[in-house]
Formats: sequence, structure tokens, C-alpha cells
Amino acid sequence: MSASFLKVSHTLKNNSFSMVQSKEEQQEFLRQLGEYIVLLRKQQQLKQIDLADLLDMDVRVLRRIEKGETNIQILLVFQLAKVLNVQPESFITLSKD
Repeated sequence: MSASFLKVSHTLKNNSFSMVQSKEEQQEFLRQLGEYIVLLRKQQQLKQIDLADLLDMDVRVLRRIEKGETNIQILLVFQLAKVLNVQPESFITLSKD
């Protein structure tokens, strides 16, 4: 994981959400969220197409999420958490804790 990923993760764990206020910070968070989803998907030994099928979504949409190119809806957070066996909060903190 990148140093910036760990920095944002640590900051978010400490409930300091000021880090994601600017457009650049929002884009960076989405990029790191995508990295986190990729990490979890690979830990579950799922291909993108498999995860997309489990989420009932087009694989192209999942690719954009994993690249940090699009925001995700709250209901998708709960679906991802269930499929990837993590708590929904982990998508805020970017941690399996």
C-alpha cells in the first residue's frame, strides 16, 4: 500500500474527515477506496467479472470504481461489505478492522 493510502486510512480512523473536503482530496479518497476494493476482491480470490456478477452490476462500472473514477452509492457499500466479508465502516476507514 502507498504511503498516502496509509496516511488517509490513519486520518479517517481518527474521525478527521477534513482530509476529503477539496476536489483533489475527494478524488484521492476515491482512488484509495478503489485500491481497497481491489485488495479485498483479490483476498477473496475473485476476478472483476465474478465480483460484478455477485453485485449484479456491469463489470465496466466496477472497473471505474476500482480505478477511483466514480463515486459509489451507500447501498453498494453494504453489498460490497457482505460479498467481501468486511464491515461497511471499513469503506470509510479503508481498513479491515
